[in-house]
Amino acid sequence: MAVISLILAWGCAAKPEPRAVDAPLSPAPREGRTLRDLVAIVDGQPVVFDELRGPLVEMSGTTALQDATVDLRLRKRLEAAGISLDGAAVAREREYLLDALAADQSRALELLGEIRTRQGLGDTRFAALLWRNAALRALVAREVKVDDAGLAATFDTLHGPKRRARIAVLGSLVDAERFRADLDAGASFAELAAERSLDDSAARGGLIGPLARRDPSYPDAVRNAVFAAEIGTASAPVLDGPRFFIVQATSETPADGVSFEAARARCEEILRRSRERLLMDALARELARRDGVTVFDRTFDAK
Repeated sequence: MAVISLILAWGCAAKPEPRAVDAPLSPAPREGRTLRDLVAIVDGQPVVFDELRGPLVEMSGTTALQDATVDLRLRKRLEAAGISLDGAAVAREREYLLDALAADQSRALELLGEIRTRQGLGDTRFAALLWRNAALRALVAREVKVDDAGLAATFDTLHGPKRRARIAVLGSLVDAERFRADLDAGASFAELAAERSLDDSAARGGLIGPLARRDPSYPDAVRNAVFAAEIGTASAPVLDGPRFFIVQATSETPADGVSFEAARARCEEILRRSRERLLMDALARELARRDGVTVFDRTFDAK
């Protein structure tokens, strides 16, 4: 693949020499600057962009370069595939994002505002993010398959029975058997999980869920154990890879009564978007790779 060279050229000036790795960032002389260089005036003293460049690059230069790399490569892929994006495709990405955040539109908008503030997504970066998602989605669209098994799992996750449970993940069979013995002796599952579990849920006393029987966000072994357990009782130790876990089903909410045919269109949409997202993430990682990128300004290099 051809090397992408990122070179800053000012006006008609000659191509600059690459800056040494440890060379300090120093602002250019103030002579000859125009109002376009002015960022602010602090107590009568001007602050110009060159003086902010170094700190700005240190704060987010690597991310900005990675985004630029992905965008350049995305445009090449779109051109090669004969795909052109229109404004409607980009606008749909905002709707998809809101839909993923919350069912209630007002709450979704509130959450989106919080995310944009937290991640520093101003109008320019947010618009670029929407375009990037639209481009990735367009490129992977033909690879997405919506099958009966996936639809059934999606329907079950949305409308099937749900269980809440507590889980304790232990490092060995000895630890798991000791955990179970202490439960049989009357100890609290929540307290033991908080003390001994290796899972992130330990901070919540091992509480997880609600989860559906076919919810893909949990491993098969965990879901099977949760739905096999009698409500209020703990399972025997279950081996999952190098560790053991014990679950205690705490409650169950029955299916909501919605029929598959009534929910089919929505299930297809959710399944398609979920599989698109997996492929989009994989493609984005591929396009963000550093090979083929020549960095002339080392302050943009990954730390």
